[in-house]
Order: sequence, then structure tokens, then C-alpha cells
Amino acid sequence: MTNSWRNTVKDYLELSKLKIMIPVSLTGFTGYFAFNPHFSSAIIITTLGILLMAVSASVLNQIQEVETDRKMDRTRHRPLPSQRIYLKNALIFFFICLLTGILLIYLGGNVKAVIIGLITILWYNGIYTYSKRISAFAVVPGAVTGALPPLIGWMAAGGGLWEKPIIFIEFLIFIGQVPHFWLLILKYGEEYKAAGIPNLTDIFNRTQINRLTFSWVISSLFAALFLCYFEIIQSPLIIGIMVIASLGILWQFFDLLKTQTDKKPGSYSILLDSYFLLVLLLLISDKMIS
Repeated sequence: MTNSWRNTVKDYLELSKLKIMIPVSLTGFTGYFAFNPHFSSAIIITTLGILLMAVSASVLNQIQEVETDRKMDRTRHRPLPSQRIYLKNALIFFFICLLTGILLIYLGGNVKAVIIGLITILWYNGIYTYSKRISAFAVVPGAVTGALPPLIGWMAAGGGLWEKPIIFIEFLIFIGQVPHFWLLILKYGEEYKAAGIPNLTDIFNRTQINRLTFSWVISSLFAALFLCYFEIIQSPLIIGIMVIASLGILWQFFDLLKTQTDKKPGSYSILLDSYFLLVLLLLISDKMIS
């Protein structure tokens, strides 16, 4: 492979944001496995379809926000703002990922799962992407987007829309995204402000944002433990690990309530992401055990 092709592939992988989209597809896998805890070609096909639909939504979002991305140091070197990939080619890539994702979810699941996938993209690209230019609290309704991939997997496996296990899994993912975003604000608030995007630093000081983040982390821990309380996770061993991990995260995040803390927002973000990854793996493990 020549350097030119290698750089092109690298640029499209960066445009795909696979580091973020793979965990999204894992939530879809978890939703499927929670209903039908068996490894099969259908679950693999569905998970890949969810991944491609998530990539398509991310690509479209970057197309929509290319001018905003040019204004922030964190994003101005991305493939679209730097014009390493042209908008026309990105749009073609979006449609390829979207249509392939729809086809795979249909083959691995059903039409209902496809419809939920399309609603997810509509909500993310049609509502959240524009609402965050208006309100610093747009992340709250925007978190609905991240809560829907597990539902796609659940329904693809044959589950219903209002069944208890998937409702609590969705609730966990919904709640958990909010403190993650608050941590990003703590780290990149000034850049958002420079780009003209409303954020919490316009409303609260750092201490207040820390406390707000801590309160949402507490809510996230309760949402995770609800999986145990309502017997969605049943193995005593898994429940024990969940409780210990939750107490560990609580201990780490208590530093947010201090006037001064040595931890940077990025460290908290890694801790929180690792916790939610552990919860998903524990949920999958519990289904395998049972």
C-alpha cells in the first residue's frame, strides 16, 4: 500500500471515530445479548450494522459542524476542517455506511430495529446537533441518542419496546453520558466558548460544575446498581464485583468536591468510561453464566 493510500485510509478511519463508535456498537451487542444470550452470525451482523450506522451519524455530524470545528484547536485538524477529505467524499461515505448499516441490521434483526436506528440518527443529527448551538443543557436530551443502540440490539434479537431489562439498560447509558459531557466541558470549555457554542462555563463556575458532575456520577452509579436490584444481573459474584467497582468510582470522584484536586478532567473521564465498559462486560458475563 502506497503512502497516499495509507494516509487516505487513516483519514477515513479518523473520520469514522472508531474509538467512540466501537463502544457504541458494544452497547448494541449488549442489548442483543441481554435478550438472546447466544453467540451467532445474527448478533455479529447486527452489531456491525449498528457500528456502521453510528459511523454514518458521526460523519454527518462532522459535515454539519465543519465550520465550528475549524474554530477549535481540538477539532481543526480533523479530516474535514483540514480538507484532507472533501465534503462531497464525506457525504458519499456517509451514505455508504448508512445504507450498509441498515441492510445489516435488517439481515441480522428486523424492520423494527432498523426503524429505531433511523430514529437514533434523526435525533442525533436533526435535533441534538442543532440544539447544542442554542442551549448549554442540550446534552441532556442529546443523551437519548446514546441510549438507543442497546434498544436496536434488543429489538433485533426479538425483544419488545417496553420490557424491564432494556429500559434499565437504556436508563444506565442515558444517565452515564451526561457526566462524561460535563467532564469534557471542564477540559474544553474555553474552546467551546471561542467557537460560539453555549456551555456550562457561561452559567456556572468550576466548583459548581464539579458538584453538578459529581451528582450525575452518583445517579449513574445508582442506575448501574439498579441492574442488580431489579434482578437484571443475578449472579452473586457479578453483583459483588459491581458493588465493589461502584464504591471505588465513588471514592475516586469524591475529589471533585474538594476545592483543589490534582486529577485532570481527562483522568476522571477515563475512570468513568472504564467503569461503564466494566458494567457492560459484567452484564454480558452474567447472561453467559445464567
